[in-house]
Amino acid sequence: MNILVVNWQDWANPFAGGAEVYLYEIFSRLAKNGHNIILLCSRARGQSRHEFIDGFEIFRVGGRANFNFVAPLALRSILRHRLVDVVVDDLNKIPFFSTFVTRKRVVPTLMHLFRGTIFRETNPIFASYVYIAERLISIFYRRSNFVAISESTAQDLRDIGVKRRISIVYCGIPRNRGHGVEKREDDLVAYVGRVKTYKSIDHFVRAVAMVKKRRNIRAKIVGDGDALDDLKSLARERGVDIDFTGFVSGDEKYRVYRSARVVVQPSIKEGWGLTAIEAQSCSTPVVSANSPGLREVVVHGKTGFLYEYGNVEEMAERIIELLDDRRKWVSFSRAAEKWARQFSWDRSARMFEHVLKREGEGDET
Repeated sequence: MNILVVNWQDWANPFAGGAEVYLYEIFSRLAKNGHNIILLCSRARGQSRHEFIDGFEIFRVGGRANFNFVAPLALRSILRHRLVDVVVDDLNKIPFFSTFVTRKRVVPTLMHLFRGTIFRETNPIFASYVYIAERLISIFYRRSNFVAISESTAQDLRDIGVKRRISIVYCGIPRNRGHGVEKREDDLVAYVGRVKTYKSIDHFVRAVAMVKKRRNIRAKIVGDGDALDDLKSLARERGVDIDFTGFVSGDEKYRVYRSARVVVQPSIKEGWGLTAIEAQSCSTPVVSANSPGLREVVVHGKTGFLYEYGNVEEMAERIIELLDDRRKWVSFSRAAEKWARQFSWDRSARMFEHVLKREGEGDET
């Protein structure tokens, strides 16, 4: 098949996150299976406008601030000059409404909807724009079948009026990345992921301050984003020493997973919780907010703990429990690695390929 993917950015973009990991892991496998993959995305400073890499032909236009405005014209141009069987429209952040510029099959793919949480992340004007755009998805994609990465995301789509079929294709974990040998640091608790306001990482900083009153703890925040300076200020204000690593390589990220005693995920909402399952693949229990997406990834009382979102005291207690109870930690660690083994990118790619073939055959149901 000839597949055109529209995504906000590619995996080499410095602002890339879970959506870009999903993009690369799924479609690089489809390219190896003989499918022709074209990617239309925004261009970061220093990136080429057009290149072939890892089986993708990549067209980059506009930037983060205006990609949604220039993407329709670029999409129309590509459709005139390239053979395309199906368009995969990644609705991460703002829909591209590709159904306006083509009559070809469009498969909208969704990591998650921001809905009301967008007002935590940005100014009211832009937040209102995103909120309204999401509400229009059910109208402008009313003839499309969807792919969602979790049941939580699928339910969000139903809640805004999507009536068509929604296929769930979970994320996976990289082969062999979770099985390296690393010395476990018994007092190390880490957050790994993008540093955004809606991720509620400030709850982790506050929890660290509470834990430090009762025992030694080493805290690490791994990742970069526009909330980083605020978190550093909060850590200074609370008098806690936290290692802010900034952006790290994939190999370094997995070294953190394997060396940490506990990984935390305090976000108010996730599409699925990729970093949580990656941590568990490294036999590291996760203390997570009981939030949409995340509650599908952490098995409460078995591979980690789910606490009421925003309840910093409960978060701190759960961290202490896993730091102090060696027997429980070992049980959770073994269960976490076994649970994570169920998720593989190879399996996810096969599921996505099945969806696309079904769309190519004209299945309307």
